Amino acid sequence: MDISPMLECLRAANCKTDKVKAINSILDVFEGTQKEEETDDIAERLTSEGILDDLINVSGDEDTLASVGQLLAELAKNESVRVPCVEKGFIPILLKVLERQDDIDRMTQACRALGNICFDNDIGRAKVDEDDGISILLTLLNSLLGNTKSGTDKLRTIACGFLLNLTNSNETLQKKALEEDALNLIAKYLKNYETDERLCNMVLLTIASLTDSEMCKEKLFASNLCQSMVDFLQTPTGEDQYESVLDILITLSEWDEVKDLLAQTDLCKQLIKMAQVTLGENAEYSEDNQQKVKMSSDLLILLLTGEKSMEILFDGGKGEIFSESMTWLDSDEQHLQLCGALAVGNFARSDEHCQFLVEQGVIKRLLRLLKPVYGEQKCTLEHASLSALRNLAIPAGNKASLIKEGVIDAVLVLVDSEMLAVIFKMLGVLRMLVDGQDDAAVKLGQHREFVTRLVEWSACEEHPGVKGEATRLMAWLVKNSRAEDVMRNIIRADGIPFLVAMATSEHIVMQNESLVALTLIASTVLADAALPLKEADILDTITQLLKADETLPEIKCNTLTLTRTICSSEALREDLLSSSIPDVIRQLTEHDDEKVKIAAKSVIPVLEDTQPVDR
Repeated sequence: MDISPMLECLRAANCKTDKVKAINSILDVFEGTQKEEETDDIAERLTSEGILDDLINVSGDEDTLASVGQLLAELAKNESVRVPCVEKGFIPILLKVLERQDDIDRMTQACRALGNICFDNDIGRAKVDEDDGISILLTLLNSLLGNTKSGTDKLRTIACGFLLNLTNSNETLQKKALEEDALNLIAKYLKNYETDERLCNMVLLTIASLTDSEMCKEKLFASNLCQSMVDFLQTPTGEDQYESVLDILITLSEWDEVKDLLAQTDLCKQLIKMAQVTLGENAEYSEDNQQKVKMSSDLLILLLTGEKSMEILFDGGKGEIFSESMTWLDSDEQHLQLCGALAVGNFARSDEHCQFLVEQGVIKRLLRLLKPVYGEQKCTLEHASLSALRNLAIPAGNKASLIKEGVIDAVLVLVDSEMLAVIFKMLGVLRMLVDGQDDAAVKLGQHREFVTRLVEWSACEEHPGVKGEATRLMAWLVKNSRAEDVMRNIIRADGIPFLVAMATSEHIVMQNESLVALTLIASTVLADAALPLKEADILDTITQLLKADETLPEIKCNTLTLTRTICSSEALREDLLSSSIPDVIRQLTEHDDEKVKIAAKSVIPVLEDTQPVDR
């Protein structure tokens, strides 16, 4: 299409009517073109032939500004035209239109043009900022609240879109908008115009943009935005925008303070209601509903991860979400079972809660979820159920109850799981259950097949968590059972090297656990353990721990106790005496820490004793 005649008409126009007519003829070309690549081509050709200079020339006439703004909005849909629009000086002209607030149509087209110019264009945004554009725009948006003039509905939506394009991913402008109370303003829009679907959609996009930053945090707590979004969910438009609202709330709930705010609203009731759409005779099955249910469940669980928000929702065991979580565990729907298990795991974060949960019969419900069912979601469900069981097994008063309910045998069914994340949680449950429970530790430690698997997991490099948890459980079996046959099972399964390696772990608690277990083994079944200890370079480990300045006094003391114990072995004693260990121990008798000094002095007589006896 030849656009030159249209440009000539614009340049030749002397009166307002002719100018507007010429601009409208160009706009007709855009409106008659359906394909984006064709409109881009037209915009580029017009720009290359000087259309921006022509529009600057006619923009001095206020009566043409609506048409100028409309054409600029079309041209600026093309990325290559946006910076030239800034360079030609259109931004101050368009902002002046918004500042005067004297014509709805002009303001609408000016907002369209500015919004398109600033889309993904930091040069345009910087110019708007330079000309105090944020204040002008927010003043306009405030003035439109309650304005019932014809055309204001459209202007509100477009002005909100301009705010979105202006601030999106631009921290400087986001900060200015937040400082000028933009959050409370858009909260009012959401409340006052809840029936305007297009406007609400634009408001939600703007909220998502403004709240996607750390700087929003303080302003958010001082605003009514969270409550407004919760209220909006209860409206017909809010139901249509359910996923968009939840997306925002999920993002905001990464902050604990927001969790606390939301926990005190009616949000959880709405989320529970949505989670129930797949329950009962009137269950509504659809892909859309399934997504809403998932998001509702995710947000509910996220709210429970905060300390204060969890306590608010637990409400001493009377909270609605607590009651529902029990129902979900009994459901046949896996997503509800998962939600229930995750909820229980989050509630089980204090001894008091754990005791209450066990009294409510939650153990049998969780064990039911471990019955053989296959699929990826099943693994997620197992993981969540085991996490809950582990938390419930932490309080000393609960351990016997869980063991009596058959938790150990129930989780051992999962030893063949190919999901290392499930194995990790299973090992955690077992470790908590054997703590202080000698009978359970003996039973598990006598299970030779399990001990063999435990040693295999101790070598698992793919999942450091599994490796660490397996080795710790091995040490705990020794400490809590103190049984010879358990220790011998570990020795036969080649577990000694992993216990020795754990003594130099970066975690102090694991170092201690290893040293205690090795000392118990050496003092109980040294004849069986001597060679494996030697092959595992136990003396090198002892040397390293005693020599290192960074080794804590407690670790040095436990290492000295282990050293004294293995001196009874003829197989180890000779190598020990010919190593640097005796000299190091003598040096430690002058250590600054009194306990280390005493422990070192207690080893000296054993080193000087020439009558080792293997036991």
